[in-house]
Parts: sequence; C-alpha cells; structure tokens
Amino acid sequence: MSPVRGRSGPRSEPDRGRPLEVCYIDWHVTPFRADRWYEIWSAGAARAMAFGAKGWSLTRSIDDPLLFRQSSVWENRADFDRYWYSDEVASIREQAVNYYAKPLNPSWHELVAGE
Repeated sequence: MSPVRGRSGPRSEPDRGRPLEVCYIDWHVTPFRADRWYEIWSAGAARAMAFGAKGWSLTRSIDDPLLFRQSSVWENRADFDRYWYSDEVASIREQAVNYYAKPLNPSWHELVAGE
C-alpha cells in the first residue's frame, strides 16, 4: 500500500504496472583481502546489466570496511536468476570464493519510491 502507486507514472514502476524489485547481497569479505575481492567481483556485479537489470551498485561500509553491499534493480526475479546462475557469473564467483564469508543470502525489496 505505497503512496507511489497512487500517482501516475512513477519512475520506479515499469510500464506494465508491476513494481520493480531490488536485490541486496551483503558480501562479508575476509580480512586483508577486500581489494583483491573487489578486483575480481566488480566485473561480476556489473554484468547484471547484460541480463536485464535496470541498475546496480556496489557499496562499501564506512563503519565496517569488510562489508560490501551489492544492489541491483530488476523487473522480475527470473532475470536475476539467469544472471546469478550464468556460467560467466558463476565463474567469477568461483574466482572470488576464498575472499568472502559464506553463505550469500540475497534479500529482496519492492521499490516503492525513487529515481
């Protein structure tokens, strides 16, 4: 019951009226390996756009420099699954596997406002 849906044409909603979904993945990186993890994974995060993401970001916590948060915006989760389980992205995750804590648990949010 978001106030955004009551307006005409909010930028956060695709043309078909379904709200966009935002996927967050918190990467807890191994001490002294953050730079190496970033070198490997930044290309993997950027590949989301090739699989239909409307946007993506990778941020690093100021309070905990070993915590990175990846976010990506999707019209549907099937596109995310194609991205996440693609051979290309799985290979990049495999290269980075020794640099972060497991497991990774993507969490989903509905985009209710934004530009």
